[in-house]
Amino acid sequence: AVVSTQSTGSEEVEGILTERAPEHFLDPILGTLMTEPVLLPSSRVIVERSVIAKHLLSDPIDPFNRQPLSMKDVQPDTRLRDEIAAWKRTELAKIQETNEN
Repeated sequence: AVVSTQSTGSEEVEGILTERAPEHFLDPILGTLMTEPVLLPSSRVIVERSVIAKHLLSDPIDPFNRQPLSMKDVQPDTRLRDEIAAWKRTELAKIQETNEN
């Protein structure tokens, strides 16, 4: 992605981060960069907490294997959350450096 030398807006930055992110950092439902990844216990798929929470409001099943699921069943993936946060800090520094040059 080409980063303009103009002030980069937060939506643009999010788009750049999503574009650069390793596949396993992206929510498999929406394709967005996860900030609060959780493990769905029956399918073993990792998704963004807010995405699965919205899904479960209308359909209390795991979207990957159709098994019953509730928010109390999902398990935070703190290792992946920390890995994404560290990667994001590094990428944001690169974007800021590019904008300053």
